[in-house]
Amino acid sequence: MSMTTYEMARVLEQLEDSPEKVMFGKLLNELGNQSGERIRSAAKQVPLHMLRDIIFQFQQVIEDRKGEEVASIAKSIAEQGISVDELKKYLESN
Repeated sequence: MSMTTYEMARVLEQLEDSPEKVMFGKLLNELGNQSGERIRSAAKQVPLHMLRDIIFQFQQVIEDRKGEEVASIAKSIAEQGISVDELKKYLESN
């Protein structure tokens, strides 16, 4: 039985640090380096229901990773000696 790339990606998603998952991550990273036109052209070859599912999965990852970004920003601000109160005052004034 042959699996499509999309089906294989869904299976690999369930694995932790398998070589396939690492390679799939590299593939997605490379996709992010492509032009919008090239991505749209390739996306036209994917059935609409799969595109919707891919978008949903990416949105879930974005939501999950927002905390990572906030933590990184907080660490950077703290390293620069800016206190939470100073940041709050700045945000309230703007």
